[in-house]
Amino acid sequence: MVNIHQWDEFQKAAEELYLLSPKTTRYVAKYRHVEGKLVLKVTDDRTCFKYKTDQMQDLNKFERLNRSLMAKMHNRAPTQESSAGSAAAGSAPAHPSAAAAPATAAAPVTISSPVIQQSGGGKAKKNKRR
Repeated sequence: MVNIHQWDEFQKAAEELYLLSPKTTRYVAKYRHVEGKLVLKVTDDRTCFKYKTDQMQDLNKFERLNRSLMAKMHNRAPTQESSAGSAAAGSAPAHPSAAAAPATAAAPVTISSPVIQQSGGGKAKKNKRR
């Protein structure tokens, strides 16, 4: 197990380890509220990297690493989030199969079964005896 004290080194090592063995790499984040420490661990059962911090500004770095690794796991390039959100409105769909979907979709199927349309769905109440 290698303890890395610099964030940039840890991020680079974590991403390289994932790219080398994506099927076996695990990423664990553990927060100890009592100590106020965040411990990040990336391992592929042969190599293990750990990063420990108690600094609040490292949480933004932690979120960026999460987004980067998740994008790699989904085989997509990481995207930059816009603060205004208006730039994302005119962009292409995030999922490639969404763009390949036909423009004319089938009408939604409606089920008219009386059992499904009943409200409640729970047990019926018993009448109280007086």
